[in-house]
Amino acid sequence: MNVKNPRKILWLLGFLLLLTFIMSLFVGRYSISFTEVANTIKNIILNNGTTESNDWLVFYHIRLPRILLVTIVGAVLSITGATYQSVFRNPLASATILGVSAGSAFGVALAILISFSMFGTYLLSFIFGLIAVSFTFFISLWSKVKGITILVLAGMAVSSFFNASVSLIQYLADPYEKLPNIVFWLMGSFNRAGWREVYIAVITMIPGLVILIILRWYLNVMSMGEEEAISMGINVNRMRIFLIIVSTIMVAPTVAVAGQISWIGLVTPHIARYLIGANHRYMLPAAGILGSILLLIMDNIARTITTSEVPISIVTAFIGAPFFVYLLVKKRESGWDQ
Repeated sequence: MNVKNPRKILWLLGFLLLLTFIMSLFVGRYSISFTEVANTIKNIILNNGTTESNDWLVFYHIRLPRILLVTIVGAVLSITGATYQSVFRNPLASATILGVSAGSAFGVALAILISFSMFGTYLLSFIFGLIAVSFTFFISLWSKVKGITILVLAGMAVSSFFNASVSLIQYLADPYEKLPNIVFWLMGSFNRAGWREVYIAVITMIPGLVILIILRWYLNVMSMGEEEAISMGINVNRMRIFLIIVSTIMVAPTVAVAGQISWIGLVTPHIARYLIGANHRYMLPAAGILGSILLLIMDNIARTITTSEVPISIVTAFIGAPFFVYLLVKKRESGWDQ
């Protein structure tokens, strides 16, 4: 798809993200008055010493950190998904391809089983996500078969191992207390979101986003194939490993703070390629913005569609899977055949 003005599309997507972000702040089972929040902000700025209202407390301590976290996680999943698809030259690649999601899920389940603190849960999730990817790399290095395919196959094996380990922990967990916590956490939810989780996201995810945006021109070259990249003087293996490490460091904390969120990292890059083309200079930022918009919308649905919050992965699967099938059936141009 040839796009005449990708910058205009990026500005439009940015405006839609801002609009969705603001609307999401006032969507929920507890109705918040925009006037009340605006007056509180004005009084805080003017240092009038006003008493904080219930609307402001819900807005600042519950709604705002949640919406910020959803925005960051949506961008991370989408940009890392686009990165994995370009590095592996596989349109079906996502954050699950090297086992990082399964490893992080095992860390969460183990932490809940042994009654770790919230910080300990986040730490174990991050550590086991890195361990899973390390196993994948070691298996590919030990294998007599070399190439990108063996890395993918090793990731599938590692993911299977850690998924089985999660199932074992669920089998051993207390069915009345710990098992429901494990299941609900791994199904994905932002109901634990607070400023602590936002700080974790800022520290562990934002630097990686900046790095991938800066290095996005490498993805243009690598998506052409190894021979073309080598002919341009790029050390393909070194750059591939670096991009995978950066992406892994970003994805592991998303499982820690929000559980496993499916489809966003797979579907969103395809939408971005269709809208703006395959050039990563524009496609990668577009994927990040689109991921934030879609996850914000899906989180709004998850927390308002019923009286109790629906796990976010259920919503993403119900919406993402049919939309992906629609793309396949319509054979829309995704940028891979350009």
